[in-house]
Amino acid sequence: MQIILKLTTDCNLGCAYCSEGNQNSHRLSENTFYKLVDDLPALLTAKNEHRADFLFHGGEPLLYGRKPLKKLIDYAKSKLTAAKVNFLLQTNGTLVDDDWVRLFREENVSIGVSLDGYGEIHDKYRRNKQGKPTSQLVLANIRKLQAAKVNVGTLMVMNSAEDIDAEKLYAFICDNKLYMKIHAVVPCGRAIDRQDTDAVYEKYLTLLKKLLAMALESDKKISIQPLDYLLDAILGVSPMRECSYNGKCGSDLLCLYPDGEVGFCGRDNLSRQFIYGNIHEKTLLELYHSENAQKIRQRQEYLAQHDCQGCPEWDLCHGGCAYEAFNSFGTVMANYSHCQPWREFLHYLRTDGLSKFKQSLIREKIKHRELLRSKKKIMQEIEGINLAGGDV
Repeated sequence: MQIILKLTTDCNLGCAYCSEGNQNSHRLSENTFYKLVDDLPALLTAKNEHRADFLFHGGEPLLYGRKPLKKLIDYAKSKLTAAKVNFLLQTNGTLVDDDWVRLFREENVSIGVSLDGYGEIHDKYRRNKQGKPTSQLVLANIRKLQAAKVNVGTLMVMNSAEDIDAEKLYAFICDNKLYMKIHAVVPCGRAIDRQDTDAVYEKYLTLLKKLLAMALESDKKISIQPLDYLLDAILGVSPMRECSYNGKCGSDLLCLYPDGEVGFCGRDNLSRQFIYGNIHEKTLLELYHSENAQKIRQRQEYLAQHDCQGCPEWDLCHGGCAYEAFNSFGTVMANYSHCQPWREFLHYLRTDGLSKFKQSLIREKIKHRELLRSKKKIMQEIEGINLAGGDV
């Protein structure tokens, strides 16, 4: 079970496409968090689960402060002794210092950093409130986290229909040893009035195809999401793990807002159309079984019988993101707003993409055999030298 915790609505940046929009300042209280943690064991027992992942989110969660965050972590660990508890944090990366790094390392907090690719792209949209670029600072802090052996990944939002230099982006990912997830901008928050998101999405899928080709032709081992998750699902390595496409929306994910309201997803932060209720008024188990929660979980059954009936890509998509469906159509009982291009992309992965992957495996196998032959030859030469030496 993953719990998204909106620690604060405050942020030190002014990103052009921020999904949080412009909000008044709110902060999650300790008592609100404690109530959720106290209620969580009953929910885990009812779901027969033994794992709880807490994702600290914002705004910018580092503005919450180290000592207050440490207090939340300590409380969760002390109360949830029967469960495997993990902590994650999504940050813009500008406020990371040595004290934060020490806390992340000591508490084994996995970090996600918002980084929109190489500097020119990132700095075009992710600037501080004084309008200054942030890419160099963010990248330096990522390196600081990597050096400290903190588990760190990056999140890139594609925010423009302009061409991105795919080769430069791929080199940037490789050179900086980044684990990167890429998704297209959603027309919400500060991007609510965007009219070009369909064009952006087309460019996004084109970029993914280019990056996939580069990754399969390269000797360097990197991870780019959602490509890795999709290939794993196609090959049967694992079910689809990306939350937008795994069909588990409303089942394995909850969001706690600073005012105590609980909903299905942290992206529904502005409309709050699918709030389950307030943690101070009901138990977490009652909220999980609320009318809105049940409605979210019924989406899969509905789509399988209506919009997505007979779709050959159902197992990789499950109708797409519920929030994005609601954001586009005003209802969660609709499939993904970019259904057709996404469906074509998934077909590409199953055909051309899979063929490229097989060719990549063949190349690796050939290289491996050549390496074994080279090692064998060297061993034979060494043995020959030894034998010659023994005759002297």
